[in-house]
Amino acid sequence: MINKNVKSSREKILETANNLFYKQGYFQTGINQIIEESGVAKATFYNNFKSKEDLCVEYLIERDEIEMQVTRDILDQIKDPYEKYVKLAQGFVDWMEKSDYRGCGFNNMVVEVTDPSNPIRNVARLHNDAFKSILTEIVKELKETNDEFSPIDVEYVVNTYFILVEGAILTSQIYSDSWPLKHMAEVVKDLLKN
Repeated sequence: MINKNVKSSREKILETANNLFYKQGYFQTGINQIIEESGVAKATFYNNFKSKEDLCVEYLIERDEIEMQVTRDILDQIKDPYEKYVKLAQGFVDWMEKSDYRGCGFNNMVVEVTDPSNPIRNVARLHNDAFKSILTEIVKELKETNDEFSPIDVEYVVNTYFILVEGAILTSQIYSDSWPLKHMAEVVKDLLKN
């Protein structure tokens, strides 16, 4: 009988990379450290990933899938579109406090990998697009179901909300404090008044 709790070598490598890339960054994390801390052989690493860049891309894809699913699961429990809109912003406060203000794993990688055509940056863009897609659904639902919000410009609200979130995450990371995110969570409510 196979023990489903036993992780594959690939899972061990990805889990280790997740922890190290997020805590240390891309350039501060070496393949040898990942191999050592994941407890796999060097050949096993290269059987699963061609390079550190390939591993980072996989790490970000997995992180995106998890984050988007968690976000959807939370929002699916909420029926009121306005509550979804507000709860989404408030969720960033809890997340940053739990992550000890380490910030966004995607933004952290993009800062280090400056080539705009790098696959790591492409995955980060796709992650942002996925978040904006969820936000667009919420704002459209809000506009369609509440006469008070029918005049809002969906694209304007989504883009501004997104920029406010990104700026608040970075500022929260710089100050190691949640005040920027708490402020952002209040400001996004004002977007609906225009």
